[in-house]
This record gives sequence, structure tokens and C-alpha cells, in this order.
Amino acid sequence: MKHWEIESETEGHIRIEWNEAATFNLQTPVGGQWVDYHCFTCYGIETEQEALEQAIEVLNELESEGV
Repeated sequence: MKHWEIESETEGHIRIEWNEAATFNLQTPVGGQWVDYHCFTCYGIETEQEALEQAIEVLNELESEGV
């Protein structure tokens, strides 16, 4: 598993979790633990950089939709 912690304009401090294959979880801290609030799948990711870019793109889409 790979993790990145970032600041989101609407979600605040979040963590992106990637299983190094196709599954991503966007997580928020609750009671000292990371809790999933959005999951998605994206196939064809080959590098950590591609994974992070894809996750940020999805996060930006969620923010623009107001989810």
C-alpha cells in the first residue's frame, strides 16, 4: 500500500491510499484513525506518480461536484 497525505480545499487534511494495483481510497481522520469516505478503481496505473495524479484528478472532480 502507498499513502499520500494532502490538504484538500473542501475536505481538509486527507489521505490517499493506493493498493499499488487499481484500487484507491480517499480517507479522512476520525478519532485518530483513517476512515474511507470515497473509493474508486482505475486500471492501467504503472507508477506512483500516475497513481497520485489520478487520485488528485478524482478528488478535484468530487470537489467540483460538491460531494
